[in-house]
Amino acid sequence: MKKQARAVVIGGGINGCSVLYHLTKLGWSDVVLVEKGELTSGSTWLAAGNVAQFNLGRTGARLHKYSIELYKNLEKETGQHTGWHTTGAIRLATNNDRMDEYRHVLAKDRQLGLEVGLVSPAEMKRLFPYLETGGLVGGLYHPNDGHTDPAGTTMALAAGARQNGAEIYRNNRVLDIQRTPNGEWLVKAEKGDITCEVVVNAAGLWADRVCAMVGIYLPIIAMEHHHLLFEDIPEIAALGKNEIVSVRDPDGPWYLRREMGSFLVGPYEADCRAWRPHAVPWDWGQQDLPTDMERISEYIMALCERIPILQTAGIRHLQNGPITYTPDSQQLLGPIYGVPNFYSMAGCNFGITQAGGVGMCLANWIVDGDPGMDLSTLDPRRFGQWTTKKYTLAKVHEAYRLQYQLSCPGTERQAGRPMRTSPAHDLQKDRGAVFGSRFGWERPGWFAPQGADKQERYSFRQANSYFDHVGAECRAVRDNVAVYELSSFAKYMVKGSGAAAFMDRLICRVPPDVGRVGYNLALSEKGLIAEDMTIARLADDEFYVVTAAASELNLLQHMEDLAGWFDAVHIENVTGQYGVLAVVGPNSRAVLQKLTDASLDSGNFPYLTWRHIQAGSGRVMALRINFVGELGWELHHPLCNQRTLYQEIIEAGEEFDIADCGLRAVLESLRLEKGYLLGADMCGEESPLEAGLGWLVKPDKGDFIGREAVKAEMAKGPAKRLVQLEVQTEDADAYGDEPVYQGDTIVGRVTTGGYGHRLGKSIAMAFINSELAQEGRELEVEIMDRRCPALVHLRPMYDPDNSKLKA
Repeated sequence: MKKQARAVVIGGGINGCSVLYHLTKLGWSDVVLVEKGELTSGSTWLAAGNVAQFNLGRTGARLHKYSIELYKNLEKETGQHTGWHTTGAIRLATNNDRMDEYRHVLAKDRQLGLEVGLVSPAEMKRLFPYLETGGLVGGLYHPNDGHTDPAGTTMALAAGARQNGAEIYRNNRVLDIQRTPNGEWLVKAEKGDITCEVVVNAAGLWADRVCAMVGIYLPIIAMEHHHLLFEDIPEIAALGKNEIVSVRDPDGPWYLRREMGSFLVGPYEADCRAWRPHAVPWDWGQQDLPTDMERISEYIMALCERIPILQTAGIRHLQNGPITYTPDSQQLLGPIYGVPNFYSMAGCNFGITQAGGVGMCLANWIVDGDPGMDLSTLDPRRFGQWTTKKYTLAKVHEAYRLQYQLSCPGTERQAGRPMRTSPAHDLQKDRGAVFGSRFGWERPGWFAPQGADKQERYSFRQANSYFDHVGAECRAVRDNVAVYELSSFAKYMVKGSGAAAFMDRLICRVPPDVGRVGYNLALSEKGLIAEDMTIARLADDEFYVVTAAASELNLLQHMEDLAGWFDAVHIENVTGQYGVLAVVGPNSRAVLQKLTDASLDSGNFPYLTWRHIQAGSGRVMALRINFVGELGWELHHPLCNQRTLYQEIIEAGEEFDIADCGLRAVLESLRLEKGYLLGADMCGEESPLEAGLGWLVKPDKGDFIGREAVKAEMAKGPAKRLVQLEVQTEDADAYGDEPVYQGDTIVGRVTTGGYGHRLGKSIAMAFINSELAQEGRELEVEIMDRRCPALVHLRPMYDPDNSKLKA
């Protein structure tokens, strides 16, 4: 066994073998995989092997697409049988809300170039003759879906990796992982030690225990999952080698596919069970768990009503096995904060479907420092130290139970909450706040007026429970005054004699003067947007940095990695020390002036500046900036003072009938009208020029990361451009991933969208081909399987001259 390697992959399931294979494809031949038992002996051994293109998100769909193309060709490349079958798949809909979900997925998949279509009950009956169509309203069809032999595909990936120089050591459990004095990793295994630069934790059911070896809690839990094989059915056996589509009923919920002369079926029961949470035995492998037919019997009976041919078939085999879930059912893929060159590849509850794609992306990330696509929804840094075992257990049960929950915009899940609350939380709740959760923080989404129903009813259309209430909040911001809270913002202090040079390298443009505040970007070496932030210059050598809640660990790690190249730079994460309350609207100055003796007029406190002021009974750092495009201030204050400050703002605003404003209004309406960007509008695959933020980039000033790439792009011009679209729609708005058309040609995609209540218009942010980025250009956006006329805007649709901000 080797004593030294460039990378060690821990875990010999399909995911571990995939990243090993892809590392060798990128030229890393000096890599090894260590497996405690035999390859596939964990959850891969128990997998059903379905490979579907369907995914609710753009990232997942792209990963699935890659996996299918890989699996189709893997046997020819490696000579190892994979058992791939292209069958196609249909998903059933028993209600119009589910069909709306399919209409949205249809649009997203078209933009990605996938072959997909909506089908009627009659068409589904033609595709799958054994289907009882009563109660169905339609379905979604992906003709290129299929299934593969999980063990055979894993062996093919392993064979391909070996052919390219990788080595695999079986029956060799990792006992410990240690950091060497020179910064390498020492992987201590039963058959010897291996020193390496990079460790990939692809240990599946044991990934949390492997992560604990480096002092990190990984939020995964194994859930029991049954699938059963029916006895041979003559009609199916008679098909011979002819394929038949797979079927899924998300409202069942269950999946079904052919297996030789019969059908393999897997239900997702509400009464789900975790298996050995946080302590899967090291010696478990290639074993069934005890089955519980009673727990799944009602699902099988409903299945037999939908597929009557099963009613006379016996059950050949019932199997129960563990699969790992995370709190949000998405994988943990990427670097682990605070542990250099240690990558996670865990929580793969759709492991077979995604293995090809995630192996490719993680290998790219390791070798090139860039996964090649937006993986923010999978990044393990989306969970922080606030993530407890109790929280994980509650959320994982919820994730399994709601695996096929409708994906309506804005859907919030309730298990395990609250985790992180601001001091004003109960006051806001008393005033009607309906909360959402982001990075563990409870944040008011909207405020229900007294006597109004606070129960959220979600929809792909405007007929949800909060549309009118959000509209009222937006109009209060426009016409009067409102207060909203953003304490979940990630916040950092950067100081020291090297801080100015550090910031000059980190961001595109450093605020030149003390007292200035502004928006800025950190770029990758390729000149793509890595993070965005607001920066206030507190002193020549001190900066206050603010970014989105979900980016807390990502930006912190980015800054800490860069700081190692500079002397005398100190970075402190102060997120938990400071709260943020924003007071906005034409009467915001009058309200705040009642709380302070400081002059708030534009001559003394202009737009894009900050001041320390006394506000009520406490001192705050007031930033004249906001995310809604009105006159207003963000008040950054010690979190311990927030209750008092919030009450003082409400009291001072009583004579103006001050309104509370939630983040649905701020993020899904007000900022859209101003053309302000969210993370989804600049997901790491776009440059500042493409995102319409070229004004932030001055290549001749500063030495920021990515400068040379930006200069090269400026010389030739960007290929695409982010624009605002004014969309003529009826009862549904774009909200992300919809295709943009010119005639019958797809020329772009929507990143985010919603309804602008101040303007009374449906708005979308979209990347389109640069040559089409012209004011007033007429295009179309596909929303709910309907082409909607859209006009291009290059300037903000609301207050384009910023006269309200500067008032």
